Amino acid sequence: MTIFVTAFAFAHRMPGSLSTIKTNASTGIIEIIHRLHIHDAELGMVVLTGERQLTLDQLAGRARLALYVEEQFSIAPIVAGEIGPRLPLELIGAELDGDFVLVYQQYAGDLPAEIAIRDAILSDVFPGQINHVNVAAGDEIRSLTFSDGDDWLTLHLE
Repeated sequence: MTIFVTAFAFAHRMPGSLSTIKTNASTGIIEIIHRLHIHDAELGMVVLTGERQLTLDQLAGRARLALYVEEQFSIAPIVAGEIGPRLPLELIGAELDGDFVLVYQQYAGDLPAEIAIRDAILSDVFPGQINHVNVAAGDEIRSLTFSDGDDWLTLHLE
């Protein structure tokens, strides 16, 4: 019995998300792509909304998820050592991609040299949620990992 429970615990995938922030070389616009496992996203949205029939197969479900992600993810400049006003990220939409759902945002501007990021996607539903954020800065990738109630984390891009 113990072996079965332990094996099941290790076989279960922990909830998490991956967000990628990069500049589109053609347009100069900062693109933000959030990648969540469909199962986690649907379960999370059902818990948050209480709507048992919510599904990401439908446009309305993806729209609800995209609006939720918009509330849970922010980027702000560091100004004089403090977190400044949030950058106005534009919500583009969401689409299914295999076992994942992708939520798209963009920012029409340059990222400041020092930024703070808040990524609380699904952490209000899953206590073990781990959210990774990768930021492409020139030829380098800078990463942040959010877990255990992290609020804002900072990153130097230059």
